[in-house]
Formats: sequence, C-alpha cells, structure tokens
Amino acid sequence: MPEGPEIRRAADRLGKALIGRRIVHCNLPYTTFIGREHLIQNQIVVDVTSQAKAMLIRFENGWTMYSHNQLYGRWTVNLVSTVSRMKRTLRAELCTQKHAVRLWSATDIDLLPTAEEPLHAFLAKLGPDVLNENVTVGDLYTQLSSKKCFRKKGATLMLEQRSFAGLGNYLRSEILFSAGVHPDDRPCDLPETTLKKWAHAIKSVTVQAYQTGGITVPEDVAKAGKQRGEARRSWRHYAFCRNERPCLKCGTLIVRLRYGGRRLDHCPTCQAPHR
Repeated sequence: MPEGPEIRRAADRLGKALIGRRIVHCNLPYTTFIGREHLIQNQIVVDVTSQAKAMLIRFENGWTMYSHNQLYGRWTVNLVSTVSRMKRTLRAELCTQKHAVRLWSATDIDLLPTAEEPLHAFLAKLGPDVLNENVTVGDLYTQLSSKKCFRKKGATLMLEQRSFAGLGNYLRSEILFSAGVHPDDRPCDLPETTLKKWAHAIKSVTVQAYQTGGITVPEDVAKAGKQRGEARRSWRHYAFCRNERPCLKCGTLIVRLRYGGRRLDHCPTCQAPHR
C-alpha cells in the first residue's frame, strides 16, 4: 500500500495537471459517483492535496473528490491525446483541455462537500498528519507522550493511523531504526531524550521519503549500496528489506520480525530493547 509520502507526491503530480484548470469532461463509472457527474463537469480545480493516505481533489463549487488507494488503487496523468493501455478498472476520469487524470482500481472513493471533509469516516479518525507543515516535532513528541500512545509498542504505534497519520510499513522500520527504538519498546519505557529523538525521526524520515521518492538514507549511502550491486529495495533503506544484511552503522545482521503478519526489520544492536 502506498504510504503518506507516495500519496503526497502523487497529489503534487495531479496538482500540476489540474489546479486552475477546468474539467471539460468527466467520466465517473464507480458506484458512489454515478449520477453525480454534474458536481464536477465544467468546474475549476482549486486544490489537490493529501491527508495521510487519502487524496483530496477540491473544486471551485465547494465539493471534494476523496479517494484512498488501499492496496490496488493508482492515479495516472496523461495527455488527452494519449491512448491509455492501462488494464485496470477505471474508477474516475477527469479531463482538462490538455490532460486526462484517471483513477484505477480503488474502491474507497466518494464526493463530499469540502466543508464536511473533517466529518468523513476515515479523515475524522486520523491522528496528526506527519507531512502536514503545521505539525511540528513538538506536536509529535506530545502525541508520543499522550495517554493514548504512552503504553503501546513502537511496532503498533507506527502503523496506527489514529496516532500518526500517513505512516506505513517501510516508514515504521526506518523511523524506529533512526530513533534507536526497539519495536517492542513503548514510550513509557523510554527516557525523554529518546522520546524526543523518536519524535524527530517520525518527522524527518517521513519528510525525506517524500522529498526523495521513498529513499531514507543519505545520497552517499544509497550510492555505495548501488555500487555493491544491491537491489533498490535494499540500498534505499537502513533497515527495511535489509534483513540478513549487515547494519550500515554497526555491522550487526539486520533481523526480520513479524507483527500481525507484517514484516519489520531492525538492528538488534542499534535498537537494543530498553526494557
């Protein structure tokens, strides 16, 4: 499933094609859209953004197209003149004079009044959106220290959208590694200095992933990994998908754990448990 940084990058891409442009043609074949084309047709797009893993396309008439890619959803941007060869199921098509923006395969999609976005069933339950520019490291530290988070394992917190919105599996491993936090550690087990380091890692690792297209190591570290012949899934991270490879900081072999069937890679030395 795409994580917050990937959805934000997709929003940037869609925004370049849509913002300030009028929708001259729309095709909305999905169940929740049928008969509602008039809400989008001939409207100007005023904003395209993301909130956690949700895409929000806002129109001048005060309506928003909400979508969540889940596992299989995908947005594409093409010139109107380009013939699409996509074999997925079309869910929505928005055409300007120049571009065709299409959503494929997603099933969690809807049209809602922009003013009612905070009431949406998914959006209303989200914790602070890590990529939101107004969410600071201090806010994330406060969240880690809060009653709802204080006694939960790091492995749980880093995937819980009600606690930290926009994080996912690769970010979980990378954030915990960067903070030196064992997946079983809870905020209540850790000194304040580690909690602050953890809060900083939540922000910095996620922002870096957004800026670099999912790379969470410095450029020189990534380059060295490529020169060693490592696959992209390995050289772009410190821990995730580096199981059974040496830790890039201490040389200990990275170990894979599973929580609820989902993989989490960590360094037993750099992330020694505090309890």
